[in-house]
Amino acid sequence: MRRKGLVMFSIAVASALSTMTSGAFAQAVVVRSTGPSAASYPKGKRLPANAQVVLKAGDVVTVLDKAGTRVLKGVGTFTLDNAVNRDRSAAALLARSLSNPASVRAGAVRGAGDTSGENVLPVSIWLADTSEGGNVCVPRGSDLYLWREEAKARSFTWLTESAGGEMVRMQWPPKTVGIAWPKTMLAPQEGRTYRIYDETAPDKAAEFRIVMLEPEDVPADAASLGTLLLDNGCKAQFDWLAATLAEPDIQEQHP
Repeated sequence: MRRKGLVMFSIAVASALSTMTSGAFAQAVVVRSTGPSAASYPKGKRLPANAQVVLKAGDVVTVLDKAGTRVLKGVGTFTLDNAVNRDRSAAALLARSLSNPASVRAGAVRGAGDTSGENVLPVSIWLADTSEGGNVCVPRGSDLYLWREEAKARSFTWLTESAGGEMVRMQWPPKTVGIAWPKTMLAPQEGRTYRIYDETAPDKAAEFRIVMLEPEDVPADAASLGTLLLDNGCKAQFDWLAATLAEPDIQEQHP
């Protein structure tokens, strides 16, 4: 019985190490997929270095690699060997810890290829999307943004713990999409859930659960950062990361 127990323990340890290794050395993470092979490449799927993505006619698979996103499409086999060389500084910038974040105004940071100023993207991945809710990851000791989609008019929102307590009223100036979390009045606490709503629509509240990350565990490359966010259930931030690092010109298609 003792020998059997040791064998089972060894198998469990080996399995755990295998899982950790596959996550730690992921070359890319699937962001979205459409077409006949979509079921084989679901959102969040980890792809190791030198993995081959085999696509059929009508397939389009977007992956987040170490530098940003790549769009794979058409019939063919694509090898994720990091052969596409790109500047990785953007991913490192998004992963940095914030210190006293200022408000972000529409038109300050535009989406790739957009010159209208309508599609504004975050300057940091450490944000709580007021339209999404869910888990929100933030490095311990870092500041946090509150983010909204509609930025045309001034509005007021209320923030409080879901369990009750102090309520903080916040003003969003016109054309502002991001403001700092009011930490001096209601500091985000690990594991606690917060509720935010526009004062004109209290029935449309979003709730956030704070997940604290150790700063030394936050990677600077996009694929590892995306994996960390997904592992902690911070799905909205994963989507923002992929959208912010999207490179429309990095598209690969077999003839």
